Amino acid sequence: MPGCNRIKIAFLRADMIPRILLFVLFYFAFISTSQAIDKKPIVLRYNLSGTEFWIPFGYSRDDKNPGIFAELIDVILNKANFSYKFFYYPPKRAIQEFEKDQLDIDFMSLSWFKNGDLGDDYVQTIGIFELTEYNVTLPKNAKKYSTPHSIYGNQVGTIRGYSYFNDDMFTRVDFSSENVLIKGLSKGRFEVAILEGLTAQHWANHYNLEITLASIHSRGDIVLRVRREFDHLIPELNTAIRKIKKEGEIEKIFQRYNVLLNNMKI
Repeated sequence: MPGCNRIKIAFLRADMIPRILLFVLFYFAFISTSQAIDKKPIVLRYNLSGTEFWIPFGYSRDDKNPGIFAELIDVILNKANFSYKFFYYPPKRAIQEFEKDQLDIDFMSLSWFKNGDLGDDYVQTIGIFELTEYNVTLPKNAKKYSTPHSIYGNQVGTIRGYSYFNDDMFTRVDFSSENVLIKGLSKGRFEVAILEGLTAQHWANHYNLEITLASIHSRGDIVLRVRREFDHLIPELNTAIRKIKKEGEIEKIFQRYNVLLNNMKI
């Protein structure tokens, strides 16, 4: 009977459903596994920022106390579950390595660049903490450099490879590191230099030199600068930064370097 044949066919198709489902599940499992095998893990190449004399921020070459930036990058990238490989290039060499796509991530402040522009090749995270750089001079010249624009038209002590947003307005006198910059100031090579406040005071104390933080040169948030190729990682990096702020990790790192929190806005 025609009706019976239809019933048999229906039962036959019902029997085949589990097999079809099994085949479909196997197929998608195979595709997912193949994609996972082909997908290489991300290993971000990080340059330990600044010179070893940028105390307490730069890389100190001491594994127990490597510097604030070295500890921060480790905490942030571990929190985001990203692997990284670190390099230690002098500032000028680091610029060249970024331009050759040999580095992927580092610490920067938009306040160091003209119009706060990192360039089209980079993206940045949310702010991590605020950092201030000063026009540093001897007490006898404090009044002369009491305003930010007072350095314009003058020779100014700077670090080779560092970015200064307004260095077209003064003559750079480049030195290799922060400690040598303080030495240059003491010997009268220039009357004013641009330095972060804690760093300037550290080396002034080291050389028994009295200095004055005459005026602010730049102030802005430290962020992670990332090559645009990895812009899809920014949400995870931002989440990691928010977590370490909430959990007090940044404060703990600062405290290990005797940095008072009222000197740093987090």
